[in-house]
Amino acid sequence: MPQPIAPAPSAPAAAPDAHDVDRLAETDDRPVLVEVINLGKCYHVYARPADRLRQALFRWKRRYYREFWAVRGVSFTIRRGETLGIIGRNGSGKSTLLQMICGTLAPTEGRSAVHGSISALLELGTGFNKEFTGRENVYLAGAIRGLPRKHIDRIFDRIVEFADIGDFIDQPVKTYSSGMYVRLAFAVSAQVRPDVLVVDEALSVGDVFFQQKCNRYMKEELRNTTKLLVTHDLNAVTTHCDRVIVMHRGSAVFEGVPKDAVAFYTRLIHDEEFRAPSGVQRQGQVAGPNAPPARDTYAHLPWVTVEPESRGGAGEVVIERVAVTDAEGRALSVAQPGVTFHCYYDVSTPVQKDRLIFGVVLRDRLGNAVCGDNTLSLPDSQVMLDAPGRWVVRLEYRWPLLRPGDYTATFGVGEGTDPLHHTVQCWAHNAVAISGISPRRTIHGMFTNPLRSVKVARLG
Repeated sequence: MPQPIAPAPSAPAAAPDAHDVDRLAETDDRPVLVEVINLGKCYHVYARPADRLRQALFRWKRRYYREFWAVRGVSFTIRRGETLGIIGRNGSGKSTLLQMICGTLAPTEGRSAVHGSISALLELGTGFNKEFTGRENVYLAGAIRGLPRKHIDRIFDRIVEFADIGDFIDQPVKTYSSGMYVRLAFAVSAQVRPDVLVVDEALSVGDVFFQQKCNRYMKEELRNTTKLLVTHDLNAVTTHCDRVIVMHRGSAVFEGVPKDAVAFYTRLIHDEEFRAPSGVQRQGQVAGPNAPPARDTYAHLPWVTVEPESRGGAGEVVIERVAVTDAEGRALSVAQPGVTFHCYYDVSTPVQKDRLIFGVVLRDRLGNAVCGDNTLSLPDSQVMLDAPGRWVVRLEYRWPLLRPGDYTATFGVGEGTDPLHHTVQCWAHNAVAISGISPRRTIHGMFTNPLRSVKVARLG
């Protein structure tokens, strides 16, 4: 079992849960189906086309290229029935890593091994011939996977039913839309029931009904299949995965449970977006330990200090502390539907700010964003901090009719006028834990939209 992955120097520190995952994995007696050991892929990048010829002629005397490591030093294992997710920004090496695991790309260093059959959906229509019909491509894909024709005959109807492309199954795939492509490709990959299923972004393609069908199939029919899932859909990661690896600049910088991996990835994105040149402090940034003391008026609140590794963003407004209380100002550890609760920010800024957005998101134990809202929903939505210094901001919410369970509150400060597209000044991830309870015996889904009435009428 590989050791816990240490974060890269430029990334925030990994959460302690990553070590807990490794300790649990060491006691897992399920067989290992996928082994990746120090895997790396290097490409030669030439400044001019003529340098390729020079390299061929004088390769022992001089190097005319520079090395680009798309992936380097990645190690992990996946056990039978486990689902591993891989997330990261575009260009972080995710797809290159999958290609090496599937054997379609030779590694420069290290090795990988898959113990059992593998079915991969690396891109739309992998292995399809555009001149062949959908029916012919189903048999072609089966032959590529080493399946006898009789086996494909037995599962063909299930593949067609799952793909749901109708009479187009007998039309050339060059006439298919991208959605039809991936429907058929995913249907083939899933229905052959491999020991290891590798999926690269396929779950985010197609209409909402097909995405729901794929997600149900992954959770129910393929629950005992080992899966390797690469996606930008963080909800899919938290829904399907047991562990998640965060890729950054070709390296695995974090490995842990989905909730912590998503929080780490979000911080990483914000830090990348707003990072100043090395050794230069961001303009207006206020470091937590150097910030002025909070006002005594709010000293009685159950403040939770936000550590630097738990926040990210541009940093011109810094969340120093947060608190969640009931209407009387007492710490809120248990909440039930309808009760009023307050979310407090203790923020510092060295400059005046007049277009700030404050909001809170509730996440469940898997890291799914269940609900949230920000100040742009209010009629007088612009929040102003009209002078440098330390400020306290209070937001008032009502606890929704959520499924009973454990939740965390993530606090955010943005700058702009659009609720979705604005500058993220600071995030405080999973800062406060709250247990939700409900007097209702049954809540369908994440939360319930209460039924108001029912009416029955006879026709005719």
